[in-house]
Amino acid sequence: MASATSDLTRKLGLRPGLAVCVLQGPADVVTAIRQACPRGARWRRALGATKFDLIFFWPRAKTGLAEEFARLQSHLQPNGAIWAVLPKKAMAAQRGVRLTWEEMQSEGLRGDLVDNKDASITSTDYGTRFVIRKERRPS
Repeated sequence: MASATSDLTRKLGLRPGLAVCVLQGPADVVTAIRQACPRGARWRRALGATKFDLIFFWPRAKTGLAEEFARLQSHLQPNGAIWAVLPKKAMAAQRGVRLTWEEMQSEGLRGDLVDNKDASITSTDYGTRFVIRKERRPS
């Protein structure tokens, strides 16, 4: 039987050698992602000048979200992914998150990204993976 960490590793696409950025988020969720990172993954907490394979972020409101997706996309490897992590409905109000999944998806699509996977990360949070459309990726 696979451990919860290795299952999360698989679901999130975490592999050795990947550059992973986990931006500001709830400590328990950041810890779960960090623990799921396999040995050899390069872990960062800020964007800097690096291009990442995976970027995790926690949107809170619709305002400015399309711009944030565009900013994150500029730090993404062509075959990389942006994980937008939201609290499940029961936790959203407690954390002051005024954003529905549908609004978040719409703003990602406005940035010419496409969502292609959802994954539960903890009992309170789940992520949606956005990628650059295949026709826009360099060959």
